Amino acid sequence: MLEIFEPSLCCDSGVCGPEPDKALIELQNSIQLLKKVGVETKRYAINQAPLVFVQNAVVRDFIKANGPGKLPLVLLDNQIIKSGDYPTIDELKAFVPELNDVKPDTRILGIFR
Repeated sequence: MLEIFEPSLCCDSGVCGPEPDKALIELQNSIQLLKKVGVETKRYAINQAPLVFVQNAVVRDFIKANGPGKLPLVLLDNQIIKSGDYPTIDELKAFVPELNDVKPDTRILGIFR
């Protein structure tokens, strides 16, 4: 399972407002690809699910050591694979090789690129 522990977001996806963050749009595309290869993905914003941050020892220890300013924190099977920024699809391919065999559906979120 891939879990993304994020800083405060204005909505569930973070892709909102007049100028959505391109990194969050790319993240949504990556999540769609992860689903296609069977990798469950969960996102938690600190302002929307604070208890999840406290309950996960890896996340709790990371925030104690680095502070919440180093979010997002990305875990794969409860192991840190990235912090401070969202992973690109190419970075995810290093951990989930099955992603090399799927192509993004540009009809969904790719229109924002």
